[in-house]
Amino acid sequence: MNPADLNVLETLRTMLGYHNARQRTIAENVANANTPGFTPSDVSQSQFERVLAGQARSDGGLRTTNARHLGGESVGMSQQFRAEATPDSETTANGNSVVIEEQMVRANENRMRYETALSLYQKSLNLIRMAARPPGQ
Repeated sequence: MNPADLNVLETLRTMLGYHNARQRTIAENVANANTPGFTPSDVSQSQFERVLAGQARSDGGLRTTNARHLGGESVGMSQQFRAEATPDSETTANGNSVVIEEQMVRANENRMRYETALSLYQKSLNLIRMAARPPGQ
């Protein structure tokens, strides 16, 4: 996968979608911290990498990013990331394996990565706007 073949904004949107799905999953884990028998879930990084690999195109062909576009290949604008069971390091007597501290570390790490991707997305848009302005404005 060559980074030059990827559309930066599309990649960043996919990254934002991944971190959004992961944050939702972590919040669900924390909400069920006292539910007997609950096993926490997480969205794996490999799912995000598979989506990126699917977006990379070696032939440089056209792709549609909206249902109203004509022709081309439809890409992951509606890509769904699935949560998989990932028990934490401890299991309580009632069978719950959510460790709040581990979930908070995951949530904080995920938040920082989301904010980084969002900042890059905003800066990319600002560069495009700046390039589109007439000279002297």
